[in-house]
Amino acid sequence: MLSRRAKLLYWMSRYLERSNFTSRLLITTSELQLDLALEDEISWKPLLTVMELNKDYLKLNKKYSERKIIDYFIKDKKNPSSLVNSLFCSKENSLVVRDILPEQSILKLNELLITFNKSIIKKNSKKNNLKLLYKIIQGSQNFMYSTDLEMQRNIDYQFLRLGRFLERTDMMIRILQTQVLRSKQHKKGYEYLTLEWINILKSISAFQAYRQYSQQDISISDIIYFFLKTNTFPRSINWNLNQIERATYRISKKNNLIRNVKEIKKDINKYKIKTDNLDNFLLFLEKMLKKLNTLNNQIQKNYFS
Repeated sequence: MLSRRAKLLYWMSRYLERSNFTSRLLITTSELQLDLALEDEISWKPLLTVMELNKDYLKLNKKYSERKIIDYFIKDKKNPSSLVNSLFCSKENSLVVRDILPEQSILKLNELLITFNKSIIKKNSKKNNLKLLYKIIQGSQNFMYSTDLEMQRNIDYQFLRLGRFLERTDMMIRILQTQVLRSKQHKKGYEYLTLEWINILKSISAFQAYRQYSQQDISISDIIYFFLKTNTFPRSINWNLNQIERATYRISKKNNLIRNVKEIKKDINKYKIKTDNLDNFLLFLEKMLKKLNTLNNQIQKNYFS
């Protein structure tokens, strides 16, 4: 397989997964702000921080504003992580590899882009923006569903999986970072903090799975454990690392990537969750992000250069 085509499949999948989870983060933050009556800065600054966009946003805007931040994430081309950029890059990559992808996948991606482009030319209300975000989540999932149902389990499919699960792992860590930073900023009681974490579960469609998994009262430490360490829920970090390891093995059995993935999994499973030390948890999450970034660089070097 040509390395260029593998790279396009890998990044197309990453950009689509990024659009899905960015949409979820925006919806969750907006709902939390409404439910807990939080100020714009307390609600939105953590999101900008973990996406490494806080300085860039403040260069364009003097203060934190929910409306401006949502616009910044949806349609600002100066934001490298904006939905317009993620979806555009995913579409551009798909044009080159469209002969590899199922016809239904291409149709689903085109439908998503048409819906998105029609929406962003309007000056949308908050309600319409939220509707658009839900459509992006559904549209990106429809694309992935069609590839899962219709693609052969060949090397093309493995590069799609590799991109999808690496991006999902990265975004799940950023979701955890966002909530931890928000918890540190405001002085709500434990009951309010628990409600925030429940909202995070709901944002990734995980609340029902968590309740089926957990045999005890809802607690923040138990929710974090579910996000980090479970092997049965397909958005937990550990589960996604397992998928990265399998995809890497099926692409090439003998390489150093599998060893590095196993090292990250070992770090995750050894980590002792202590909700009374949020600074330590943030340092751990930052360390995991750096290791994921190193893994991505190794993928680029091994397969695409």
